Order: sequence, then structure tokens, then C-alpha cells
Amino acid sequence: MALNLDDHRPGLKPPRFSLSSLFLAVAVLGILFAAMNYFGSYATLLLILFALTVAAHVAGNALGTQLRENGNRHPAANHDALQQQRPPIASTDFAPTSQLHDRTALGRPIHITTFIGSVAGAVLGGYGLTTLMERPTLHAIALGVIASAVLGGIWTFAASSFLQVASSALRQAARDTKH
Repeated sequence: MALNLDDHRPGLKPPRFSLSSLFLAVAVLGILFAAMNYFGSYATLLLILFALTVAAHVAGNALGTQLRENGNRHPAANHDALQQQRPPIASTDFAPTSQLHDRTALGRPIHITTFIGSVAGAVLGGYGLTTLMERPTLHAIALGVIASAVLGGIWTFAASSFLQVASSALRQAARDTKH
């Protein structure tokens, strides 16, 4: 499929809000707070979930319809007039593609930092939880150490993999600007 770089069809218009829609939002919130007081929080949360599901469905249909209508317009005369007014877009006007879509293994450094984070979480979290317990038992200490190790490993893995991908993207961006 060939990419048409000179496609200047209109997209979505920016959302607009009026004072009446602000008052409507405040009224809906007031009704929800009253319902929470009357029915309880769980029933109100189910009502909110249902209302948000219906609203998302309606909004998706409205956006899809508007985009379909904008995409179906083929004004031949306007398109030719736009071609003469605007300079043609070349593929060099865009940034080069990145290799972020390539799947690569995270490597040994991520495994090492995750292990170190697990050990640090086990030691620091286990010690902190043990000092906070009134009467620590061996089972409670073991559970605290294991939970802290798991949390330390998860957070260290997330942070180190994010930093690795971010530094790779920065190195690639710096390399691409030198060309």
C-alpha cells in the first residue's frame, strides 16, 4: 500500500465545552454523591462503571462516524487547488525510523540489577518490617522478607529496563542527528 503524503483531509475537531456542560457535569457529580450516600459505595461504583461503558461506546461511535465521513470525502477540485497552494511533502521531511520496534533480549545487566534489587528489597524491607512488628514471628518475618524481595525485584526490573530502553533511544537519536 503506497503512503499518500499529500493527504490533507480534515481530522477531528478539538473538543469544546460550554458553561452549560460544566453545570451538567456538576449536577451529575451531585447525583453520584447522593447515590453513594443512599445506595453505598459499591453499588454506586457499579453504576459509574456501567455509565462510563455506555458513554465510551457512544463516544466511540460518534468519533468513528465522524472519521468515516471525513475519510469518504474526495473533493477532486479542492484537492487540486490544495496541491497548487502547498508544496509537496517529501519522505525526507519526516524523522528517520527507529529500531525501537525491534525485539531484543534485555541482557545480563537487567538480570543482575533485578537480583541486586531483590536482595536489597529483602534486606531493607525485611529489616524495616521486622522493626515495625510488635511481636514478630518467624513466619511473619519470612513473609515480609519474601514480599519485600519480590517488590524490590519488580521495581528494579521496571526501572532498569526503562532506563535501558530510554538510553538506547537517546543514543540512537544522537546518532541519527549526526548524519
